[in-house]
Amino acid sequence: LIILPGVVGRVSDPMSGYFMVRREAIAGKTLSPVGYKILIEVLGRGNVRWVGEVGYVFQERLEGESKVSWKQYIEYLQHLLTLRLAKWPVGRFIRFGTVGFSGVFVDMTVFYLLREVLGLGLTRSAILSAEAGIINNFLWNDLWTFGDISRSQRGWRKRVKRLLKFNLICLAGLILNVLIINLLFNLLEVNEYIAKLIAIATVTLWNFWINLKLSWRVTQVDK
Repeated sequence: LIILPGVVGRVSDPMSGYFMVRREAIAGKTLSPVGYKILIEVLGRGNVRWVGEVGYVFQERLEGESKVSWKQYIEYLQHLLTLRLAKWPVGRFIRFGTVGFSGVFVDMTVFYLLREVLGLGLTRSAILSAEAGIINNFLWNDLWTFGDISRSQRGWRKRVKRLLKFNLICLAGLILNVLIINLLFNLLEVNEYIAKLIAIATVTLWNFWINLKLSWRVTQVDK
């Protein structure tokens, strides 16, 4: 459930060998099952919009021993990880990272103008420049990274709603960044620059994944 909740969580027994699926659900899909259980592969790679279950009860084994060993459990975890990586939206993530990189320059430029040209205080300049970077990132993500989703959610109210969500998620990411740095540096005695890099990587993944699930929901494209 932790590795692939959208697949494993849809059925009571993802390892079942007794199931039916419509032909069009897997038409054109390349299935690469690990081991002899294929249901999880069908759910992970197929276009299965609806799942219905009919319960059945296994009888007690009267003879012989189960053929399930530790190897099957390893194969199952390997299969889940393979599907997880296959479903990761690499293209979107690269665009998200590119936009985030541009936001650094916007943040620094606005910070310089506020401090050196307008003469604002340090804290006020830092807050305003950070918000400028966030707005820059939101606009580019809305137009480019998640443009296909944004076009299915037209209207200024929906855009403002996405902007507010994006701001809150970035704020949570900032708090997470500070917590990770302090944990690694103060408690685990990791080098402060390495701690900063680890925090940046973690928060980047956090911001991307949570925004994908909350600010721009991919599932709405198919509606």
